[in-house]
Amino acid sequence: MSGLGLNVPRAVSLRQQVTDSLRASIISGTLPPGQKLIEREICEEMRISRTVLREALQHLEAEGMIVNVPPRGRSVVAITPKEIREILSVRRAIEALLISDFRRNASESQVVELRRRLDDLETANEDETMAIEDQISTLIMDVSGNRTASDMLAQLNNRIVLSRRLSRSDPMAGAKRQAELRAFLAAVDESKSGVGDAKRASR
Repeated sequence: MSGLGLNVPRAVSLRQQVTDSLRASIISGTLPPGQKLIEREICEEMRISRTVLREALQHLEAEGMIVNVPPRGRSVVAITPKEIREILSVRRAIEALLISDFRRNASESQVVELRRRLDDLETANEDETMAIEDQISTLIMDVSGNRTASDMLAQLNNRIVLSRRLSRSDPMAGAKRQAELRAFLAAVDESKSGVGDAKRASR
């Protein structure tokens, strides 16, 4: 498992740098699902101690990015279709709470900002689409004021990113998501003008 392009930028704590680098490699697919993580090889490539690596691996294991199955050891998580459905089901439930709070709390300027970011999706490429969708999620979380639901969604975030990357095999996935977001914005506009309701926005 050499030549994986792993590196350690020297800006924050070494453990955090290693954790961030490994996480990014997993999300990008450089370390693919099922990839066995051999400590000796990773330590040699990243020029770090096993102690630092094990701390980083424990953190990623807690995030659900890797799994530890004795006696095979640690490997990159391979998310099954069933797990993807479960993750998305939980996300929908949490997003419904956040959306309801966003609809109630959003100012006119924040609704305009949401519309602007949705407009950006129309001409975005695949990488830009994921970044813009993340910005939209962050906006909804911030405006909602529901820190508990936001924290729960943040904990799911990395596994959601993995499942979204896998869902790119569906050529219509991006269009479906945009249609959902447009319908949500329309419901928000209606509720702000007094002709819609919270249930439609959540749905």
